[in-house]
Amino acid sequence: MSNETPTVAALQPVPAAPSRVRDILTTALASTLFTLAALAPIAYMAAQRIPPRLATVDLQKLVEEDQERAMKILGAGSLTDDQRAGLEKMTAEFAVKLSTTIDAVGQECGCVLVNKAALLGGTAADYTDLVRQRMK
Repeated sequence: MSNETPTVAALQPVPAAPSRVRDILTTALASTLFTLAALAPIAYMAAQRIPPRLATVDLQKLVEEDQERAMKILGAGSLTDDQRAGLEKMTAEFAVKLSTTIDAVGQECGCVLVNKAALLGGTAADYTDLVRQRMK
């Protein structure tokens, strides 16, 4: 028997060669992470509730409602010239208020508001009720 002591190098285990499965899994994981990082901005934009670029307002309905209000005033009896002038002033104020309200709603939604009668096909968000509420 010999009295040789093993050296430190002989006591260290020899590192095993990386397995092929481990290489494939590492590559797949890295590829998946890079793909998710690249697609994250697209998923974020898709998840946002972006308002439609084109929306409608039923101007005819709003004008008819104002005309009904005016007809109720006219139907109450004969009007004096001052009452007629007041009614004309209310009608002019309605037109200005309608225009400014539509502009404000369009700014808020970030969309173009068109008359509902101008929409020939497809669907678009309808802001008629919101405009009506804001005009009250």
